[in-house]
Amino acid sequence: MTIRFVCLANSIKEGGRCLAGIELNNNNDAIIGINGPKWIRPICKTQHGKIYTHWVTHIKLLDIVEIELTGFPAKPSYQSENVFFKDEDLKVIGRFDRRRLHDLCDNHYYIFGNWAKALSTQEIMHLDHSLLLLNVSQFGITEKTYPDNPDKKHLRLHFLYNETNYDFPITDPVFIQLYTNNADVLTGIKNLYLCISIGINFNDWYYKLVAGIISGSS
Repeated sequence: MTIRFVCLANSIKEGGRCLAGIELNNNNDAIIGINGPKWIRPICKTQHGKIYTHWVTHIKLLDIVEIELTGFPAKPSYQSENVFFKDEDLKVIGRFDRRRLHDLCDNHYYIFGNWAKALSTQEIMHLDHSLLLLNVSQFGITEKTYPDNPDKKHLRLHFLYNETNYDFPITDPVFIQLYTNNADVLTGIKNLYLCISIGINFNDWYYKLVAGIISGSS
């Protein structure tokens, strides 16, 4: 079965990429269910479901992508969006109008049920999704280094959402490169659309990530 989605994340994931977006119908309108937009995360039968980077380097955020759906993971998890697809068959068929993103944003008060940077193994058991889209107007970038690799800078986005301050790692490789080339890349930008994802288990915690950054108005 062929399905299409608007790409909202093409992020770094354990040596590969994590591709994700909201499913569209044949008129390129978002498919909306009881709990909001229907998210899709195509995965491969690789460790952690990563997609090979060279399969998706041609895909940009807001591209409309078609895949051939081949099945679903047998084991249910918080990553309920995961689907298997025909290998390498990722076709870009158009572009999605960013002005339509506002209607696809999440409206829950907290991000994945709490205000923290991560979820515990107990909390993750009660979660049935791992992707959402936010619209934020107060934000900034911080750089962080770690003792094991002090020369490498890790970018984090801090932002205000529903009167709560958040601070998550950025895994959007295109934005990371843009910021590396120009640290003032967000100057004059009034709002951002953020694809927020939940990573895999790391030391019994599931960290929240900024997997895609799309500028709104300037």
